[in-house]
Amino acid sequence: MGKSFLFAVSCAAIMCLAAGCSARQTVRIVTYNVGTFTKFQENSMSMVADMMKELDADIISMNELDSCTQRTGVHYQLKEFADKMGQWQYIFGSAMPYDGGAYGDGLTAGLSYPVIDSWSVRLPQGDGAEPRALVVMEFDGFVVASTHLDHVSDSAQVIQVQAITDRLKEKYGNGRKPVFLCGDMNAVPGSRTMDEFARHWTVISKQETATFPSDTPAVCIDYILALEGSRYEVVESAVPLEFESGDVSMASDHLPVFADVRIRK
Repeated sequence: MGKSFLFAVSCAAIMCLAAGCSARQTVRIVTYNVGTFTKFQENSMSMVADMMKELDADIISMNELDSCTQRTGVHYQLKEFADKMGQWQYIFGSAMPYDGGAYGDGLTAGLSYPVIDSWSVRLPQGDGAEPRALVVMEFDGFVVASTHLDHVSDSAQVIQVQAITDRLKEKYGNGRKPVFLCGDMNAVPGSRTMDEFARHWTVISKQETATFPSDTPAVCIDYILALEGSRYEVVESAVPLEFESGDVSMASDHLPVFADVRIRK
């Protein structure tokens, strides 16, 4: 694993929630709002892909993706990014039609973790500014989901959190597989939205480190969480601040977040 990047990490983030750790595999899950790869550059996709390779990511949750929109040149961004990662598996979830295509979220996973099921669903909009989506990949021993909550209304966020929890608990709540949720929640620690998450979820990423904006980080709004009943061990979690392969402050207006979780094989 490359160690050329710098990050903030706390020993307090390391927790063991199950026995038999030596019989487990460790997977690096990353969540990243990439801002359609156009926040500060015409196209930062190659830079982001290089940084994710340097980070040695296994599974990446991505927010603010365009699919075949006019504004980003009719490119299927997630597919192109997955190809740059080495023909990775991927699923795009459309939150809404936009500019001749769609806008939403996605997941992409390396070939070491074969996807056995994937799906997406639109979330209730409530009094929010725009529709949102939930995207899910199921693997042999765990489940990873991605979302991007409304950015103007905490009441809409709470409704969306409840819908996400209900849907994932209905499908995976038997506890046989850990369930991890990633994304830009547009909510700070201690907010009404994060309090709603706390009813059924545990934040396993670093809340002490700000993730937005990337050039002068001031608030934490990007998270990785685990559903109640999930059995896992958090080995490490961090917000990378510097890469040899790119300028993280110019790749997007958010910083990436990762968590290394150990799961029974």
